Amino acid sequence: MAINMTYLETHPLRGAFVSNKFVHLTDLIAAQGEELLRDANINVPSRAVSIVLLIGEHGEISAADIANLLRQPHQLVTQRVDMLMDLAIIERMSDPRDRRRKILVLTTKGIDQCARLKTRMVQVADAFVALYDEIECDLAAIATRAIDALERVPILDRINSMRCSSSGDMPDHFERSKQ
Repeated sequence: MAINMTYLETHPLRGAFVSNKFVHLTDLIAAQGEELLRDANINVPSRAVSIVLLIGEHGEISAADIANLLRQPHQLVTQRVDMLMDLAIIERMSDPRDRRRKILVLTTKGIDQCARLKTRMVQVADAFVALYDEIECDLAAIATRAIDALERVPILDRINSMRCSSSGDMPDHFERSKQ
């Protein structure tokens, strides 16, 4: 199958558009995820799978804790939680240890959906291993390495370091990050 070349793929600065590629990949995986979930009679939106699994594994957990564990904005987690509540997969209740704190738990339907999810996610993990073999690259490991590197040295610092290195000076933080 021929690959349709887009503006960003043919642009002379296409290497600068890497985030666009990852957004496209994420959207593609999420769209295919919807199909594979439907195929297994799972009514959880693909972008909310990790939330359902976290609640299932913890029994009860707050939205703030989910946001921290998934490294996602609290507002995004709250939107997904509301969606899962509308689907009757989870419910919000007062924490018996601290009435001011709200915790999330699976409903009976959510427990069933979580069990189905766990089975399907084993299959998904296997499918990704096969994909990584096919493309000769462990995307998950590479993404983790890229995230770690960019958190250590942001893109702007890298640009500034290149400016300095062309003049012979290398900032200390960039030298340390290469070691």
